[in-house]
Amino acid sequence: MKKLLALSDQFYYSLIALKKQRESRRKIPLVAIIILFTLCLNTVQKTYAQESLTVTGNVTDSQGVPLPGVNIKEQNTTNGTLTDFDGNYSIKVSDAEAILIFTYVGMKTAEIPVKGESNIDITMADDAQSLDEVVLVGYGKQKKISVVGAQSTIKAEELELPVANLGTMLAGRIAGITGVQRSGLPGYDGADLWIRGISSFGSAYPLVLVDGVERSLDNINPRDIASFSILKDASATAVYGIRGANGVILIETKKGKIGKPQITLDYYEGVTDFTKIPELVDGISYMNLANEALTTRGDLPKYSQEYIDATASGENPLLYPNVNWIEEVFKSYGRNRQALINVNGGAESARYYVSLGYYNETGLFQTDPNVTYDSGTGFERFNFTSNLTLDLTKTTDINVGIQGYLSDGNYPGTPSDNGLSLENQIFGTALEAPPVEYPVLYPGGYVPGKSANGGLRNPYAEVALRGYRTITRTNLNTNLNINQELSFITEGLSLHGLFAFDSFNEQNVSRSKRESTYFVDANFPYTEDGGLLLNETYTGTNFLGYNRSNGGNRRFYTQVSLNYNRTYGKHSVSGLLLANRTDYADAFAGDFTSAIPYRNEGLAGRATYSYDDRYFFEVNAGYNGSENFAPNNRYGFFPSFAAGWVISNEKFFKPLSTHIDYLKLRYSDGLVGSDQLGPVRAIGRFAYLNRVEGGEDGYYFGENRQYLDGIAQTFYGVDVAWAEARKQDLGIEINAFDSRLSLITDFFYERTEGAFLNRSDIPNYIGLTTDPYGNIGIVENKGFDGTLNFSQQFKELRLSFRGTFSYNKNKIIENGVPKQPYPWLNRQGTGLIANFGLVAERLFTLEDDIDGDGFITSEDGFPTQFGQIQPGDIKYSDLNGDGQIDAFDRKVIGDGDVPALTYGFGITAIYKGFDTSLFFQGQNFSDRFIGGYGVRPFVGDGGEGNIYRDALDRWTPENNDPYATYPRLSFSASGIGQTNNNQNSTWWLRDIDFLRLKTAEIGYTFKEDFSKKFGVDDFRIYMRATNLFTLSKFDLWDPELNTNNGGRYPNISVVSLGGTFQF
Repeated sequence: MKKLLALSDQFYYSLIALKKQRESRRKIPLVAIIILFTLCLNTVQKTYAQESLTVTGNVTDSQGVPLPGVNIKEQNTTNGTLTDFDGNYSIKVSDAEAILIFTYVGMKTAEIPVKGESNIDITMADDAQSLDEVVLVGYGKQKKISVVGAQSTIKAEELELPVANLGTMLAGRIAGITGVQRSGLPGYDGADLWIRGISSFGSAYPLVLVDGVERSLDNINPRDIASFSILKDASATAVYGIRGANGVILIETKKGKIGKPQITLDYYEGVTDFTKIPELVDGISYMNLANEALTTRGDLPKYSQEYIDATASGENPLLYPNVNWIEEVFKSYGRNRQALINVNGGAESARYYVSLGYYNETGLFQTDPNVTYDSGTGFERFNFTSNLTLDLTKTTDINVGIQGYLSDGNYPGTPSDNGLSLENQIFGTALEAPPVEYPVLYPGGYVPGKSANGGLRNPYAEVALRGYRTITRTNLNTNLNINQELSFITEGLSLHGLFAFDSFNEQNVSRSKRESTYFVDANFPYTEDGGLLLNETYTGTNFLGYNRSNGGNRRFYTQVSLNYNRTYGKHSVSGLLLANRTDYADAFAGDFTSAIPYRNEGLAGRATYSYDDRYFFEVNAGYNGSENFAPNNRYGFFPSFAAGWVISNEKFFKPLSTHIDYLKLRYSDGLVGSDQLGPVRAIGRFAYLNRVEGGEDGYYFGENRQYLDGIAQTFYGVDVAWAEARKQDLGIEINAFDSRLSLITDFFYERTEGAFLNRSDIPNYIGLTTDPYGNIGIVENKGFDGTLNFSQQFKELRLSFRGTFSYNKNKIIENGVPKQPYPWLNRQGTGLIANFGLVAERLFTLEDDIDGDGFITSEDGFPTQFGQIQPGDIKYSDLNGDGQIDAFDRKVIGDGDVPALTYGFGITAIYKGFDTSLFFQGQNFSDRFIGGYGVRPFVGDGGEGNIYRDALDRWTPENNDPYATYPRLSFSASGIGQTNNNQNSTWWLRDIDFLRLKTAEIGYTFKEDFSKKFGVDDFRIYMRATNLFTLSKFDLWDPELNTNNGGRYPNISVVSLGGTFQF
């Protein structure tokens, strides 16, 4: 192990040379514990060793044709082999009671006990979509052939990737999921996820259930996942009632297996870098552009030629600086590492699975080597998972599960509400500060700065000299499952109970400060003794402040269900009756209302019937209560129906069965409910109650004229009820060519009615102090998604391809807004997050100035726009033809920043011990407005603001191009043309579609005889990479970031080297 760790460090330091590397204090103890734990368990394992046996044989299909490349593995070990071209194999098993597992594409998996036999020949049966495979469904499991709801699954091993947050890897891998990663800041790098896109107003995030309990997937260890599924239609989610309105993600963690202890250890070390960062102009270009912005608008230049020449010479950077603040704020590289170990095994009566995980990532914000505190960006997390299954009797078993994590984040001390606003603050200063304003630091570590009130801050000081912040989080999840067979009452009847308690705590400590700032006047730069004359512009502090805040919550969940499953000849029936209750409390509530525990409860039921594995029928229903509604509206009933037909099992289909192995049609229709209060969540809980608040306009009273606040009704309680969505789904499942090719596709339609929205159609003369809310919103959402798989075996080479796609289109039907005077102004009929703005036709040119006065006016035959207009400014379309560009000329011009189409595709190849894979992820029909510092030059007061390099392609009198990238430059927020050119319009709308190489991996698994030399049963090394490159028309910054000017911590790419060991 120590050799491995040494090799990993050599790999890292061969790529980069860092002046200072922040090492985790826990690294050495952790690695030592893992090594010791591994050696102890390995010793225990060897006590099970028995006399080995060599087994040989031949493998054929049902027609007697030899099968090459069949995977043969000894159960509960990593011992395995492949059949040769003639279907022959030879494998040395650990003992005479071993079990061999035979797997092959298009064939059913076979498990054969050795029983002391030295020769075992088998015939593998065709596998039509693995009809007996069991998959997760709502509150249970079903055979895949019997599932009539819309759901998607992915193999757990495809999620074992070198990332801290699993959510960032789901988009494009699973049909139906739309995901966008808005930031790469360590500890805050989760993705926004939707199932079948945004389908209603307000929150549309899916329900995530881990082992049946509502939990987050952000901090789960991917190697602890046994199965991963998403439920998409009403039939699949109705049993979850209000909780499943936006779809459900089901995750089941690994459980122990019968056998001797099997230990798996995985370790990797990686190098991190940004996918894309803003590219700014240099100081010389900046000054020339600033002078151009002033002089071409009739003002004097800001920078003299002597000043520009002195800066260009670089001879005195303290007086004539030329700083790329983006480069000064960030380091060149970071690193991440992960260590994982798990052990599973047990006997028939008791089985266990235990895992430990450690993840560490250093961010790319710059640090100062001379400060005594650590302001670096870093995140580390310890994970723990344990599942113990006990068979108390032949009819009773229990499972005790414990999962949790402890995480520590370290960030610069820049004041902020959370990590994301911290990064915005730092990026904002880098995009606001001009490159020639002041140097990074003066000699002696003095911080340059010009503003007496602390404005126009030094970006380097903001990231490296403001102190530090730490965020510590602890999370403990526990669950107890009890299963009791009730066959003494009737065969197939069972009782299930689930009891869970989860606890989360967070502690934020801020030790921030603000350095004094100084400025050197280039006209009087030196003191009498020749030193720099530092003029203090802001008086800071010499000590670190202290501020602490806490947060946390706890959740109780109880679930009891009665299950029935029985087969009568060709008839199969099943049933479910379930009751659940959730009790959630904020441990650090800030007011009385928030301190009241959140509770909801519900009943669920399901009944299924199938005949001869051909016809399937299912009825689901949920009955749920929510505290958000008045007592008379508190409970809602949400039923669904689904049917399926396996056409390939019909007799008339036999002529086609030589090519099409499996064909199934299914349809579902049902209602789901939502108690979300939409975009008005800020109104608080209990929306049926009136609210009266102080702080309104008051009055003076008494001789002393004491001022008393007035009170006003700020919220009108309404008889609010559930929002209901009808969801319909038509699905097709096909397997062809001996199951080498499979296709699952679904077409869906959803209509949500009664969404909770603010009414804007009540006239002011009614006399209401605020507009009331009501169940008035109506939205339609429709689309399709699918998964395509193909596998082929070529002797010892196995190739597989997987592709997914998810498309949805939503439309507002009703939103409580009055009809507008022009049809293009109406939001009805547009997308939920559609971008509205002006239509930019082109830039005005010199030829448009008909009267030659230097300005574009109505006398030149054009509509009036915003302020004074000159050649080079943006020309807009006058949609209503009134001769004036204003709010009545805005229309839908874009789709919004959540893509309508998400897709992914990948290929995997395995040859002998080598394996390699590539996976691409993309999105389409998405756009974003760009603007603010950096994007729009000199937009700040006094002309502050850095400039992106693409501003070099701008309109000038010499470049009289009506389609130049940038309009004519202007200086300061009040400069001529700024108001006009900075309107949201098609000119500033950018297509953010992309195709990204999301992951790439190459690995090699050593042969058993080689692995044994190192005391392990199986040894694999691999190199992985994520976010290697991105193809996009948008090239200013990473297109996924939630920012209009690039001022957000970018997503990262990772190249890592690691190894997996099994004992």
